[in-house]
Amino acid sequence: MPAAAIGLAAAGVLLLASCSSPASPEQYLPEPATPQAAVDCSTATGWEASSTEPAARLKGSVPDGFVPVEVVTCTLDPATMTVTEEWLSGDFGPLLAALATPSERGGPASCLDYAEILPAIWLVNAEGKAIDVQWPMDSCDHSLPGTAAALAALTAGPAKTLPAKDATS
Repeated sequence: MPAAAIGLAAAGVLLLASCSSPASPEQYLPEPATPQAAVDCSTATGWEASSTEPAARLKGSVPDGFVPVEVVTCTLDPATMTVTEEWLSGDFGPLLAALATPSERGGPASCLDYAEILPAIWLVNAEGKAIDVQWPMDSCDHSLPGTAAALAALTAGPAKTLPAKDATS
């Protein structure tokens, strides 16, 4: 086989191999969150799972038709093992849009190594049902832009400090 033909065949194999491997992360939305009777900040850990997990985990995306009238953040302080529960008000449209952003998994394996401590986000509807919403995450398990900015644009209301679940056991 002539050298040019071998080179062309090798280039073709490389091209096919690059097409069959994922060049960009897969996007997904987690299963819808399971409505709860009330907000429970005692379970806030500051860490977000980046994959879709069984429904028993209860955290997830905003279910279709769920209209929040209140937002609550639960922020863990690992130094004191306490959680600050803060009620927020304002225009929830930008937050809902940010939470509808698909998360990512797979893709490039090179990630910066830094940790984020993210508040849990609970949405409460007019009937008092609450859902624990998962932050949209990138393939490196870092939060995607938008959610933090949307939360920061809301008006802070009443807040209280609670013991974290691990601190009470």
